[in-house]
Amino acid sequence: MAEFLKSFWNYANEDIMVLTDEPYNLKYMPTKRNILSALRWLVKDAQTGDCLFFHYSGHGGRIIDLDGRPVDSHRVDGFEKAIQPVDWEHAGEIVAEDLYDVMVKPLPTGCCLNALFDSCYSGTVLDLPYIYRTNGHLKRHDANSRALTKYPQAHVVLFASCSDFQRSGGVIIRGGEFLGAMSSAFISSLTTDPTQTYLQVLVSVQDILRRTQRQTPQLSSSYPIDSKQQCIL
Repeated sequence: MAEFLKSFWNYANEDIMVLTDEPYNLKYMPTKRNILSALRWLVKDAQTGDCLFFHYSGHGGRIIDLDGRPVDSHRVDGFEKAIQPVDWEHAGEIVAEDLYDVMVKPLPTGCCLNALFDSCYSGTVLDLPYIYRTNGHLKRHDANSRALTKYPQAHVVLFASCSDFQRSGGVIIRGGEFLGAMSSAFISSLTTDPTQTYLQVLVSVQDILRRTQRQTPQLSSSYPIDSKQQCIL
């Protein structure tokens, strides 16, 4: 993903932080602490007009409650979504509420964040209010979402690899490397045509995934998406 951002979207090395679970990469291991620190780094100096990108490819989970507190009633399946760092079994998962508070809430008005979550149960992992079908029509508008009622400053868009009820698969790409199927499809789609709108990317990615996977990508946002709005990373 980092090479894609540098090659096609002119990102500089210093604009990118990569956490991987390679054994030689202890400083940038995707532990819970490191992931949260990286998220704070991403949004720390965000200003109006900035465009940020976040990519997570890894394990996702869902839990019924958090420390005995019932989850919000507006969640469609009654579960709190989460991602699972490499140390999640003793450090804990990073739940949707934490992701929202650290990555979405601090963003200023006029800032854009595009997030790609390639993980199981990730459909509404950022709890954004506008959820779209591939035909461009709203699938659901959740008026109780935190993004709508409390912190609607930034334009946040989530591409999720599957619905809240599905698992997310992977593929073997050239060279024998294993990659999340959504990540691979996203790169392929925007490499082929980098001028697509958000909705066109959703359709394209879904068409690619259908060839090998049983998962339906999701698109949601903090504001209504114009059907002609280009997906700019």
